[in-house]
Amino acid sequence: MKKTLTIILAMLMILTVSVCMTACGDKDEPGEEASDQQETEQQDAEPQPEVVSTIDGIDDDLGPFEPLQIQSITLYEDGTVALVPIEDLKKNEIKDDSEAIYPFAESGKVKEVYVVPFGNAGYRTVMALMEDGTISAVNGTALVEDHIIAVMDGVAGRDNFTAIEERSDESAHYLVGITEDGEEVDLDYSLNF
Repeated sequence: MKKTLTIILAMLMILTVSVCMTACGDKDEPGEEASDQQETEQQDAEPQPEVVSTIDGIDDDLGPFEPLQIQSITLYEDGTVALVPIEDLKKNEIKDDSEAIYPFAESGKVKEVYVVPFGNAGYRTVMALMEDGTISAVNGTALVEDHIIAVMDGVAGRDNFTAIEERSDESAHYLVGITEDGEEVDLDYSLNF
């Protein structure tokens, strides 16, 4: 009995020592905490791309237009575009704790970004003139009616655009893409997707 009791006590002692050593090993060593803090500071110190342009007040003074539920759109020098959604668009598009979405991230580098009306139903959309001369656009119908971002790349099937211009007449607003050789291409037909 004495031998059995000694073995049980020895096993309990070994178990206690191993638990204590494991618990002590999980704590950060003093150098690790400083190293983690330095790493975080280095990440924060990395240069952020400069802002090229920002479009604010997108849903202010709507007039005949439907709201897009976009607070702001920012174009950065590295060609990325950050869109800050609000209301239902934010609920549908933001799945984590981020504040912005990047609708053209898979489209390439953006040269210019526009919020433009098209057609005669009071719809607007977000369009991007890409560095490669193509045009990408957010589906205006899905944006206004469903509050989701759906991007179409290669609008009008060309890669030689240099600008997008908004035109209007008595009946409607329409969009024109200007090519390198000065040709004006009606973009509205390509936006009815």
